[in-house]
Amino acid sequence: MDNYNKKTCELIFFLIISLFIASCSSTSYLLKPNQTEDNKIANNFSLEGKFKVSMRDSKKTGYFFLKKNNKLIEINIGKSFLLPEERIVLNIDEDLEITKIIHNANHNTLDKSLDNIRINDFIRIIFGLEIDLSSYPGLEIINDFDQSNKSLPTRVVLKTKDYELMILNKNFYE
Repeated sequence: MDNYNKKTCELIFFLIISLFIASCSSTSYLLKPNQTEDNKIANNFSLEGKFKVSMRDSKKTGYFFLKKNNKLIEINIGKSFLLPEERIVLNIDEDLEITKIIHNANHNTLDKSLDNIRINDFIRIIFGLEIDLSSYPGLEIINDFDQSNKSLPTRVVLKTKDYELMILNKNFYE
């Protein structure tokens, strides 16, 4: 009987320790990086990445953090982590001014027909989805997909006669 009590205590002790160790794990089930399924725009998500803008006379680089919550889009754009970020908040149906990304550029040299792009179309471009290019004459889109992950392109290039905007997708969180 004494041996039975000892084994029961050991089992209970083992279960308590196992539950304690499992509860202390740091795996977050809310953040799911780079899902292999199709990323729908209707979902809430966050996307981190870098960008490079090449114009005739200059080049600019920086990083961005795009967050979608219901129909609200928040974009934080920074040149370096030491300088303050620019924060843009838009509704999903509004237009994104490309000049806000290229804020120090000579605005007179930019193509005025491509000055604005619908934020919904911009997100679809970042995700590698097709859009109707008839609204944006002169815009060429190039997507580079990684062989291991074909759901989100690693590099997206928006190219016009005046500038080239390269977007490098780093982390996607749903």
